[in-house]
Amino acid sequence: MQFGQRRPTGRLISLTPLIDVVFILLVFFMLASSFLDWRSVDFTVSSGVGAATSAQRAILISLRADGSVAVGSRPVAKHALRSVITAKLAEKREQHIVIRSDPGVPLQRAVNTLDLVRTIGATNVSLSRKR
Repeated sequence: MQFGQRRPTGRLISLTPLIDVVFILLVFFMLASSFLDWRSVDFTVSSGVGAATSAQRAILISLRADGSVAVGSRPVAKHALRSVITAKLAEKREQHIVIRSDPGVPLQRAVNTLDLVRTIGATNVSLSRKR
């Protein structure tokens, strides 16, 4: 070998182990992460006895297919639903509430309304569908 010449290095850095580690970490975080907030909704099924008489005295929340909401027969703005239900429950805390949805209303909208009513403090809530 002559003076001034460099000897070629035959070492190459392999990226295969690095790629393997990255994929293992990716799979680990995909399996370990949960991107949804899973909550359960408690339901009890009633026998249906006395349902007609209690439904007449219940607060009826109607979820319409066009996106509007009504309490009883009175249309209510979505942002005002909380205050209307809170005022009705202030009169009688154990008031029965029926959430009725038209055909075509997404189930998630009914569940969101159920969550809203439950956070207000209602304990006697039923889901119904319009036939």
